[in-house]
This record gives sequence, structure tokens and C-alpha cells, in this order.
Amino acid sequence: MNLKLEMQTRIAEIRARKTEIRSSLDTADNATLDLFSAEIGELDTELANLEKRMAILNSVSPATSATLPAIANPVSRAGKTQEINPEESYKTPEYRSAWIKTLQGKTLNEAEYRAYSTAADSAAPIIPETTANAIVKKMYEVSPILQRCKIYHVPGTFKFSVEDTRDEATLHTENAATTTANDNLRVVTLAGYEIIKIVSASAASTAMALSAFESYIVDALAEDIARKLENYIFNGNGTSEPGGVSTAGKGTGGAYIEGTDLLTVTAAPTEANVIAAYGMLGSGYERNAVWCMSKSTFFASYYSLMNKSKNNLIEFAGGKYYIMGAEVYFTGSLAAGVAYYGDFSYIFGNFSQDIVVEKSKESGFRNNAIDYRGTCVFDSKPIDKLGAFIKLVISTTAA
Repeated sequence: MNLKLEMQTRIAEIRARKTEIRSSLDTADNATLDLFSAEIGELDTELANLEKRMAILNSVSPATSATLPAIANPVSRAGKTQEINPEESYKTPEYRSAWIKTLQGKTLNEAEYRAYSTAADSAAPIIPETTANAIVKKMYEVSPILQRCKIYHVPGTFKFSVEDTRDEATLHTENAATTTANDNLRVVTLAGYEIIKIVSASAASTAMALSAFESYIVDALAEDIARKLENYIFNGNGTSEPGGVSTAGKGTGGAYIEGTDLLTVTAAPTEANVIAAYGMLGSGYERNAVWCMSKSTFFASYYSLMNKSKNNLIEFAGGKYYIMGAEVYFTGSLAAGVAYYGDFSYIFGNFSQDIVVEKSKESGFRNNAIDYRGTCVFDSKPIDKLGAFIKLVISTTAA
């Protein structure tokens, strides 16, 4: 094995580990801080020794680069020299393969090392663009309701203004004085809650092909994180966790009010019940509204209303079900008997930190396994009191 590549790979691992420690300082207790301090000292010493050895190696190998790669590094591609922009390096094929190999513990080649170290010097090694896109695609496949929400990717606390109260336009008499409308805005603040998923893989996974290993990580982490986010979109309280449609009503604290935006029935809803619930939705929101309920609730309590000879209340087309023309989204996050109808673009979410994947050999040592941890920081809130959602509950099967 090439000695220089071995040292380059180890230097990249040290930098990645130091970045990982930095990201954990905010939540570490005093005992953990002492361990981090000792580990940082050992890593700094090892890094200094490696850099010294690299300098000596370069001094006796004039044909190679005299210094370690810095923020901008040339990568030879098809006989041409191309500069790596630190902010763009995570989009390159070299960075993708370097990122996957680092998770697997494989040795990087020189081009991969340059791309990986450039990103590590500028910030924490982030998920390659193609892998990140695959994760988002997988999350939307698992939880399609996320596509209906307005999701942002703004670092830190995200604040924005939304409409609160709004007066109607008035008829104006020519030359008469005008009165300013009493329109108000309110500020919505999205902070962040850590969402974590850990998967264990056999040490043999390090021998997997890069694409196969990438698919494994994407499927294992994205699916479970997506299901957790979906649960918050439907059931989150918005105080100790991300908020969701359960607090999007017109009442105090986003509660739903019987007869206003809540309809409770004691048996499977009738055609009249569904029409009544549909009519409760605020004007204009039906354009993007969808129904959401569990699959068992739909087939046990709504499917029997399908009667094409009578009306088009329930329809099936293109592999999807529709209630009064609005698509039905099936979810396992809602209790039996609970259904929502509304415009989910009035639920706002923000990834203040996109998904980061890290590994640990130590935690799975006894089982000859490697643990991979996917972490993101997410918050969501519905815009309540607008009438953008209604709730239909069958009381005999739901609390």
C-alpha cells in the first residue's frame, strides 16, 4: 500500500473526527468534555507527526506536490487541470467516492483525498450532492405528504411572517377619505430538534461496492427519519417537538372546534357527513387540499361510499383514491378513525441542519459491527386559525 496515501487517508480521518467532536460539544456533559479534551490532544499530536512525516516525504520526492492540499487543489481530469472550489467540492464524483470510502474505512486515492480534505478544511464533511438527492427522493417516496409541505433548508433559527388577521376590501366613494385596513402579520419561528437514527451493519459491509453501500445507507437512514418527520407533521405538538396538523385548528392553541373545523361521528361517516366536512374547509384552500388517513380507516369506513351510479364522492383513478376530487394520502401516523382534509402547504418545516452521517467502530466492537448514525435538525409548525384544515373523527375507534 502506498505510504503517502495511507498518511493522507489518516489525516482526513483525524480531521473528520475533530469535526465530529466539535459538533457534539454543545450537548456533552463534563465527563464527556474531559474525554473529548484528551482525545483532541492525542489527535493533534498524531496530526502534527503525520504532517511532519509528509513534509519529509515530499522533500525527498520532488516529483510530487511539496505541500498538503489546501482549499483549492488541482485535480487532473482527462489531461486538464481543474481547481476544486471548497463550496462545490461535495458535488464532485471524487468527493462522493471519498465520502463513501471513509465510511467504509477504505483507503482513498490521491484525487479522492484532495476532494475530501478540501471540504473538510472548509467545513464539516457533508453528504455528497448525489447522495443527498437520493436521500431526499427516498424520504419523499416513503412519506409523500412531505412534498405537500413547505420545507426549507436554512441554517439556524428561521423566522418569517405570515398573515394573521385580514380585513376585506371595501367599496370606496369617490373623493371620500380612506381608512387603513387592520391587517396584521405574525412571526413564525422554526428552531430545531435533533432527529437521530442509528443502524448497525456487519463489518463485512466495508467490502461492498460503493454504489451498493450508498444504497444501503440511503435506504436504512432515510426511510426511518422520513417516517419520524411524517409523524411530527401529523401529531407534533409544536412545543417540545416539531408541530403538525393536529394543532392547525381555529381554536386556542390550534385546537379544532366541533361544528367549525371538527366533525365527530359515532359510526362510519355517511355521504352527508363527508360533504359537511368538506364544506367546513375555509374558502380557497380546497385548490391544494388532500385527505389524509390510515389505509385501514379508509377501507373500513370510507370505501363503501363509492357508488359511481349515484355520484363521484369516492373515485379511483391512476392508482390513487379521491374523495370529492381531492387525493387521499395513506399514512400510518394517524390513529384509526382520524382523518384530516386540508392544504398542507400551510405547514412549514425547516432543516436547520441537513442529514449528517457518521460512523463508529467502537460501539459495535463486540458484535463485529459498525454503527452508522444519521442526524438532522428539524422543526415544523402549522399556520393555525386560518381554516386551512378540517378534522373528521369516528369516536368509536379514536380518542
